[in-house]
Amino acid sequence: MSELSNPVPEFGSRPEDLSSFNETINSINSHNQQFSLANLMANAMLDHIDQAERTQELIEAGATPEEAEQTIDFVGSEKVPLSEEEQMARSIVGLSNAPVLEATGLTLSPLRVTGTVFNGKGQESVGQVRLQIADGSKFSNFLLSVDPENSDDKFQKNAEAVASNLIQEAKDAIAKNTDEETIVETLLYAPGIIAGLEHIGLSDSPITEKLRTLHDHAQRGDIKEYVAADDIGLLKDPAKTQFGPAQWQRDATGEFLTAHWDTVLEIIKAAKINPNASELSEQLIDSARDALKYAKADWSKTKTERAGSIDDYGQDFDKIFEKVTLELQFISSPDTE
Repeated sequence: MSELSNPVPEFGSRPEDLSSFNETINSINSHNQQFSLANLMANAMLDHIDQAERTQELIEAGATPEEAEQTIDFVGSEKVPLSEEEQMARSIVGLSNAPVLEATGLTLSPLRVTGTVFNGKGQESVGQVRLQIADGSKFSNFLLSVDPENSDDKFQKNAEAVASNLIQEAKDAIAKNTDEETIVETLLYAPGIIAGLEHIGLSDSPITEKLRTLHDHAQRGDIKEYVAADDIGLLKDPAKTQFGPAQWQRDATGEFLTAHWDTVLEIIKAAKINPNASELSEQLIDSARDALKYAKADWSKTKTERAGSIDDYGQDFDKIFEKVTLELQFISSPDTE
């Protein structure tokens, strides 16, 4: 007579599962910190100091300056390039956390470039690693398997960070019009992921709302226009935005201002001709008008403060704003339907 084996518990149902998940997120954060632009610039400065000290030591030992520099360059040439070092470190993070990533339906993204470092090897890119959805069903089931009583602040913060990664990965792929599986998995399983976030106490989280909004626009069929507008800050309150359409004129050339407002107009035009984006196009027109009104008032104040200045900063801004005003009037006209 065979004995019935106990069923394997769902990953996430035990406190130790949450601890493993937290450790995985910590290791990814540590990787990103290790290869952050600020950290690598600091290391480059220390390397430069060490190189100068080694060169001086060789000169004091009897080498000429040229011989010392050539020797240090030769020794230094064996150092692993930054890109290879990052790839190896990322592979280690992936391998050491493979069981948790597999259990939660997640995977590591390629490097997302955020800056450039110049060193003896030339120019190298640095950036961050994000988490992507590999299996949306697994991730939503993981969240729903968690006992809410075990969902402490640390776990909630890490779950928010993962959801934020998933949103950004999907938005980037949509903006670049790339056919990536992460878009399908994120949007297809968004309702389950949202339910999971609510289950662990994140009903009121801005991240949960962002995912809900992204899914809603996917259902409506205007997600491309929504992502484009959201990425440039067009949908934000002008008074609460640090950099967007309402603030571009604060540090810009006429060419910059024209190009960025042209982008606003192109996004609105794209929404206008999309039969699924009629509601969004009206929202974008209203947002653009609000941002333009704020920008013109802000520029008027700046001109008063700069009165008497000998530079010609912003000499064409008024004409640019007037052109945008006329373009918005034309786009919003019923005749342009």
